[in-house]
Amino acid sequence: MKFVLLLVCLTGVSLAYSQENFVSGSIIKLNGDTVKGYVDYRNWEKNPNKIKFKEGENSKIMEYNPLQIGAFVVSDEIYKSAIVKVDQSNSGNEISSTPVFEFRTDTTFVLTLIQGSKNLYYYADKNNQSNFYIYNNSKFELLEFKKFNRIHESEDLFDAYKGHLVQEMNNRYIGQLKLYFQNCNIPESMYQNLSYTKESIQKIYKYYYSHMKNENVIIRKTDKAKLEFGVLGGLCTTKIKFTNNLPSEYIVFDYLAKVNFDAHLSLAAGAYLNVVFPWNNGKWSLYNELLINSYAFHGFYSNFTNSTYYQNKTYNLEYYYINMNNMIRFKYPVGKVYLYVNTGISNGFAFKEVNHAIVETRLTSEPKMSEEKAIADTRKYEQGFLLGLGLLYKKYSVEFRYEGGNGILQLTHLSSSTYRYNVLLGYRF
Repeated sequence: MKFVLLLVCLTGVSLAYSQENFVSGSIIKLNGDTVKGYVDYRNWEKNPNKIKFKEGENSKIMEYNPLQIGAFVVSDEIYKSAIVKVDQSNSGNEISSTPVFEFRTDTTFVLTLIQGSKNLYYYADKNNQSNFYIYNNSKFELLEFKKFNRIHESEDLFDAYKGHLVQEMNNRYIGQLKLYFQNCNIPESMYQNLSYTKESIQKIYKYYYSHMKNENVIIRKTDKAKLEFGVLGGLCTTKIKFTNNLPSEYIVFDYLAKVNFDAHLSLAAGAYLNVVFPWNNGKWSLYNELLINSYAFHGFYSNFTNSTYYQNKTYNLEYYYINMNNMIRFKYPVGKVYLYVNTGISNGFAFKEVNHAIVETRLTSEPKMSEEKAIADTRKYEQGFLLGLGLLYKKYSVEFRYEGGNGILQLTHLSSSTYRYNVLLGYRF
């Protein structure tokens, strides 16, 4: 069953990736004309080098690269066609050993971070390296920054770092910004604390525009994680299994392992907090929930020799849990709904326990009735693995979820496992 569910989830993700996400937008042609329509928006983590566009919902889909259009606008983001320099001396985890830049030329769409009399653009290249550009002398000028390693040299015989690699930075971009804002009286302290990040560089621009009157400026808001709150409830089917872990030659009377407990159907209810990450159009999120569920198992075992020598046990096991579930969620639009998959872990805490057995024993005399614990030593903390597949429509969700847990005990000779199948309905506030 777990394999089937995993296969369904992976198939769902594969199908989701093939879907398109057209939202309202526009393109600006090379002659400056604006054409409104729909852009296949992907909330790109790396800047695109081509886009899909259609003028109407049923119009033909056209594909454009930066040499065919001047810009495009979608979801409050402005991308401009550009031919830019990129330092390629650092790629992946490999760090250069020299401060000298090694440039290549890319043709791409750069994201407008700030647009006004002083502009700032951003480009995440194929290596996911951040690059910032100003528009100077009618061209995009790279703000040059580079990390590099060098061998630490010292004449001090007791220098612990002598001969070791140390990381340094070529911060040429600071001088470029000083020159760019040379008539703006930017405080020197702002340059001293400047780092090569969106938030840090934008502080220079914001200071500049705060001192400019009647200046028309567009500042792109920094992407932030979004919080979603909601409630959920549904049905939960639970199956429990006890396993004797010792070889058959060892005589251990683990009757529980011989009892077939029927699956139990119960209700589940709770609340969730979903932290939606800003990249990739909010497709990835950290989903967290508190879920209350329960199960009740009743079983019977008879150790029968003859009518005057036997023992019967009737088991009653009931547990009420509050589960803290933490999962990574991926969602993708399919028509007017979103298909999503979850995977993560569950930590359950039993706040109520019924652990009871009624024993009927007969050893040649009259039967005797007694009561005892069904399990001598239990645990109230259970861990599990979660895997789910669901649909989102507006504020509503439905999910089919599998959970495999480690049960209520773990002894040397006897262990338990729980298997839960949930159908959960959710509502987001």
